[in-house]
Amino acid sequence: MDSHVFAVIVGIDQYKSGDIWNLEACVDDAKSMKRWLVDDLGVPKHQIAMLLNERATKQNIEVTLNTHLLNNSRIQKGDAILIYFAGHGSTLKAPHDWLLEKNLHCNVEVLCTYDHDTKGPEGRIAGISARAMHTFIHDLAKLKGNNITLMLDSCFTSPPPRSRERSCIRWTSTSKAAAEDLYRGQHFCPRLQKRNESFYSRHWTTHTIITACKSGATAFEGKEGGKLTSAFLETMRTAPLHDTAFSDLMEEIRERMGEAQSLHCSGIHPDRLFNAIPFTQDHSYIPLHFHSHKGVRIELGSSHGIEKGRELSLHAHNHVGSRNPAIASFIVQQVNPTWCLGRIKSSSFLPNHCWARVSHSPGAGLSYLGLRKAFRALLHSATLHKLAQPVSQSVSILAIKSSKSELIETAEAILASKPLFAPLMK
Repeated sequence: MDSHVFAVIVGIDQYKSGDIWNLEACVDDAKSMKRWLVDDLGVPKHQIAMLLNERATKQNIEVTLNTHLLNNSRIQKGDAILIYFAGHGSTLKAPHDWLLEKNLHCNVEVLCTYDHDTKGPEGRIAGISARAMHTFIHDLAKLKGNNITLMLDSCFTSPPPRSRERSCIRWTSTSKAAAEDLYRGQHFCPRLQKRNESFYSRHWTTHTIITACKSGATAFEGKEGGKLTSAFLETMRTAPLHDTAFSDLMEEIRERMGEAQSLHCSGIHPDRLFNAIPFTQDHSYIPLHFHSHKGVRIELGSSHGIEKGRELSLHAHNHVGSRNPAIASFIVQQVNPTWCLGRIKSSSFLPNHCWARVSHSPGAGLSYLGLRKAFRALLHSATLHKLAQPVSQSVSILAIKSSKSELIETAEAILASKPLFAPLMK
């Protein structure tokens, strides 16, 4: 089953304009975020759109947001959506009709696309403003729900003059784009609004926003990447995400980032990251059953390749994408076709519920000899009324006539293992 997580990831180191200082770690940050989604959370690659450097133009980003998220029929309401941006931020003076109240002067925060502050076919390109982004997310939330996270490893405040760390700060000035250029682009950017939207605003009810620093501060990058992204990924890979409060995750990230830079989080504060959508049950973990007289039982047997003396690791939960180190081990002592008994090898107290991890490495998992033996017994003692599909696909047994419960258990084990059994039947 596909993961119910969809993402648009943008990383820009190299900018088209010669006036913009290039960065060094944004592309690596973007790739690391994608790697985490795919490898740790099990998100299929086709559910992630990634735009890097010259592909991350304003038009490409806005079109991708529309096609991959807004108009994507595969995204159901409530699915988790991540929009991630690593690159420069900047500010422009607001147009005269930006606010309803006249004679108010303010600056507009923008995400600097690859072609920011360069000349386009209709005028200068002014990146993606906070207002345009939030207008898009508002439309997205109406269709897909508010399980949306906007994560920005950028900043919108200039560093101190003559700062030695200038090359490590994800901010650039805008020298050529004009205020009116803010209205150009694929995404609608309304005029005459009551407030000047900011990426730091706290009133959003359509999404969660995580920025690399607080308003008025600067965001840094180093050899390890952007401070926000590196601290975020370290936290994600060391915490049991399915059971850790979102607020606790944010606090852990703040501690990892240190005092020099502190993340800002506003909008919706879910109970768990992505509303816990990615952290589904992993079926390679099998629950343990504790019996006072029989000992410890696992619903795996000889038909699954389990042999006497085999050692399985034990874990505290069975959720995908959530840190789950081994806490003990299980030694198999008695093997039946579909279950086994054994003892716990542990130096510490075990929780009331724990799971055995089933390895799928060569020599583990489904045993060819065990399966052949079980299937031979089934053929001799049961009646197969119909093979519903060709043998290259799954085998379906419509009726089993046998008085022996063990053979029925064996048949059920073979059916449960049919995706692995099919290649042996070719």
